[in-house]
Amino acid sequence: MKWLKVDEIKIPEGRLKSYFDNLEDFEASVKAEGVIQPIYVFEDDRGNYWLADGQNRLEVAKKQDRPIIQCYILHGSEQDALIYSAKLNVHRGHVNVGGLCEFVKRLKDKGMKVEDIANNLRLSKGYISQLLTIAEFPEIIEKLKKGLISIKEAYKSAKSLTVKQVSEETRHEKPCETRPLTDEDLGLTSNLKEAMEAGKRFIPIKPEKSEEKEVADYRRFKCVCCDVGFKLGEKPRWIPVHDYCETDALNILEKARAERKARSESSQPRGVC
Repeated sequence: MKWLKVDEIKIPEGRLKSYFDNLEDFEASVKAEGVIQPIYVFEDDRGNYWLADGQNRLEVAKKQDRPIIQCYILHGSEQDALIYSAKLNVHRGHVNVGGLCEFVKRLKDKGMKVEDIANNLRLSKGYISQLLTIAEFPEIIEKLKKGLISIKEAYKSAKSLTVKQVSEETRHEKPCETRPLTDEDLGLTSNLKEAMEAGKRFIPIKPEKSEEKEVADYRRFKCVCCDVGFKLGEKPRWIPVHDYCETDALNILEKARAERKARSESSQPRGVC
């Protein structure tokens, strides 16, 4: 802690300001007793002093022409002072929510990630995301600053406007240019392509069937074969149709019908000589 000239202390640009309820009483107290509570200042590598906490005390000291003020000195940059100040004011509850929306947007525009902003301000990532959504609409921020709407109402309005903007942008998007599909797009391998060009029938490798799948297939084909077997008047014949192509299955069926006809004719009674 040391004494600094009030003119040496710089106020970071874009600082999140806090409001003071009884400023007149505070000014009277400083005039009578001076600044009792020291302010917090960050000193960077170049020897610059950046205000971190105590702007009201610093401004009253300047207003009353006090040349020096007592300070706690911390080491850090202008950005460090900016975030430190915001963190203290947020948790004291002395900030306007509309101003907080603008502040987090400035941090994000400077390249800070949402996670980093949330960690530095000791706020949840979801809350920071809500503030950033509201920050895209200045008219909503102004209503927040004036206390005309709550943050819940502001977020709901901002979200509906965001959805509307996205739908309008999608509606006016140019249709994407089409191009001929390549062999790679179609998933054609060199072997498959050569087979197709040669006019050969390509039989894809079937995936291994589970036991449950095999039973289902067996029952399905069993019904077809049972029909053939019972018409023949004999024990049902199990024809594994899934092991044959369609043509082979039809040939088997025709052969079965021919056998049935032959047996029927042979069972007819013959005339007596």
